[in-house]
Amino acid sequence: MLLGPAWSTPLALERAGLTMSDLTLIDMHEAFAAQTLANIQLLGSERFAREVLGRAHATGEVDDSKFNVLGGSIAYGHPFAATGARMITQTLHELRRRGGGFGLVTACAAGGLGAAMVLEAE
Repeated sequence: MLLGPAWSTPLALERAGLTMSDLTLIDMHEAFAAQTLANIQLLGSERFAREVLGRAHATGEVDDSKFNVLGGSIAYGHPFAATGARMITQTLHELRRRGGGFGLVTACAAGGLGAAMVLEAE
């Protein structure tokens, strides 16, 4: 449960034609700190990629310098009704402030749901 980003991230990156190293920012919804750490571990796991996702290689390592640079959901008090809008808006503003690039926004929800979106700003 709450590991949806480990499944949705490789799909979003594949559809965008990008890899983890192409990203300027990564904003992962933090339902709980342990959930975030587990998703980060799975994204970098070759075994998870092969045995669970059926992919040849891991999605990639998460660069700490790009990850939740403005804090994340825990830092903002985990505002359920505003989480998606906050994450998308903050990521786009931070990308523009940095001169553009690609941002990955991921979220999880109870029941095994996961979402990932690649954003681009100039």
